[in-house]
Amino acid sequence: MINQQLAEISNLALVVTIVLYVLALIGFGADLASSSQRRSDARLAARDRAEARRVEQAATVGGGAPAGGAATALADAPSGGAGGDVAGEDAAEHGMTAQRFAFVIASAATALHLVGVLTRALATQRVPWANMYEFATTSTAIAMVAFLAFSVRRTELRALGTFVVGPVLLVLLLAQTFWIVPAAELTPSLQNSHWIYIHIGVAILSTSLSILGAVVATMQLLQAKHERVLAERAATEEFPEHWGRFGHVLDRLPSSASLESLSFRIHSVAFVCWTFTLIFGAIWAREAWGRFWGWDPKEVWTFIIWVIYAAYLHARATGGFRGSRAAGLALAGFVAVVFNYTIVNTVINGLHSYSGLG
Repeated sequence: MINQQLAEISNLALVVTIVLYVLALIGFGADLASSSQRRSDARLAARDRAEARRVEQAATVGGGAPAGGAATALADAPSGGAGGDVAGEDAAEHGMTAQRFAFVIASAATALHLVGVLTRALATQRVPWANMYEFATTSTAIAMVAFLAFSVRRTELRALGTFVVGPVLLVLLLAQTFWIVPAAELTPSLQNSHWIYIHIGVAILSTSLSILGAVVATMQLLQAKHERVLAERAATEEFPEHWGRFGHVLDRLPSSASLESLSFRIHSVAFVCWTFTLIFGAIWAREAWGRFWGWDPKEVWTFIIWVIYAAYLHARATGGFRGSRAAGLALAGFVAVVFNYTIVNTVINGLHSYSGLG
């Protein structure tokens, strides 16, 4: 028996969640914009001071005066240089209300997101992942919980908020626009089996970690290129610039090595979850259809995902394929996840056609 009142509360909670995620996205974006402006101003000021020092030194040397005078005083002035910039940036960090506002709003949105998922489960008296809409809302909620958990322990990861909340918001908008279906009971083929709790539950965790891992891997690739270009330009330019304002945004993020390490940890857990998704799916298939493997499109693409992530972990353990090459494999795995969830669910017919859209 479906409780329509709880189903409506669930839909309302998810709509309000989307609004809160929009506010959080604006807050995280404003934080990145303000910090990039401060860093840009600091670099321009440092460049002007360096130019002034060169002019002063040229003037004193050309006039035969000792090089100590005004030029040395200017070079050693505590109000300039990196020290003043760092002090100003530290003060800005302590007064940075945009990031704190965004983090609080994102936390509130995630809590409401979970309320929407749980009330959907209570309305249907079953697990909230029986179709594409419910799978999307549940997996994005877990992705946000994981991001907030990481950000509590490592506050520098909050700078990734824009790049995490954005994809989550996009998936929720797609779910509310194209994949939403009325709350209903399980289809007969899914009833009376405990594997729907185990197999699909692990699949949701796998997908959530893949989303978060893909975000980190993408930023790792961008950060690695940014660092490489800055290192090359530093040999010839005292204050190298790269990618303008977006380069200043990347300056806020952890180093590519730190992002690579985080990406590896996330994908390692995701790979284990994908492994159990395959195993539990095979066991359930044996109970439901009398065979462990039948080359169903969903089975094939889940295996492809597993193979790609296995290749990523192997590449990460091989010295010549670390860094950007390994991150490319991780992103290829996420592309396979997206294809499996969208095209396989909606276009390719198979025994796993449980999108609820037909």
